[in-house]
Amino acid sequence: MGTEMSTVIEQLHAACERDLGDPTGWPVSTGYPNSLALCIIDAIYVTGARHLTVERIVERYRSHRSGHGGDADVDGAPELLAHVDELGGPQQWVSEIGNRRPTSTAKNAPLRSVAMVEATQALVELGVRTGADLRALAEDSARCGQAKSAWCAVPGQWSGFTWGYLLLLAQVPGVMVDRVVAGYVTREAGATCSAAALLHAVSESAGWDAGALHHAIWRFESARPYQRNVVSSA
Repeated sequence: MGTEMSTVIEQLHAACERDLGDPTGWPVSTGYPNSLALCIIDAIYVTGARHLTVERIVERYRSHRSGHGGDADVDGAPELLAHVDELGGPQQWVSEIGNRRPTSTAKNAPLRSVAMVEATQALVELGVRTGADLRALAEDSARCGQAKSAWCAVPGQWSGFTWGYLLLLAQVPGVMVDRVVAGYVTREAGATCSAAALLHAVSESAGWDAGALHHAIWRFESARPYQRNVVSSA
């Protein structure tokens, strides 16, 4: 490793320590490549919440599905919609699985469970039923743009943040070092090599999980909680 490269890695390492805090507090890198249902739930509920809050919602869904002969880890969008219907609709789903957080602070903003159903229906109408469908759609820029527009039209999703998070959770190829994270790397360490290579080098030298580092930077740059015990003001 050359002297220049070592210096760049040290720069990025120092920036991460300065901005991201204790690595043991970073949200665990996660994903649900085989369960579009869990990707949707996590993406809709993630904003402005403790990471543990979202984990508990995911686990309640898993437990309920398991207790009724289902498997949340392979559920697609149709299974999620069917589950909401079985419990009596979005309002009742909240009582069993979700929480009563609204989509925004606006007066009469709908519950996130309502937004979850609308977003899921939008995906199904576009032929996106599974994680594999979403990964295939991401390869078609026109269809992907259409799906993103439909998702962002749902209350509380207009910024596109949760759409990007959905793609991360579904492990869409090419999203693991997205433009937000790459921008941070370039700003803090320069563009002497690829963002992916620099993140890998920093993770290896520091003994950090590369996925958790990527996720922490992504949340930091998006002004979202990057420590598990921190609540966003967004």
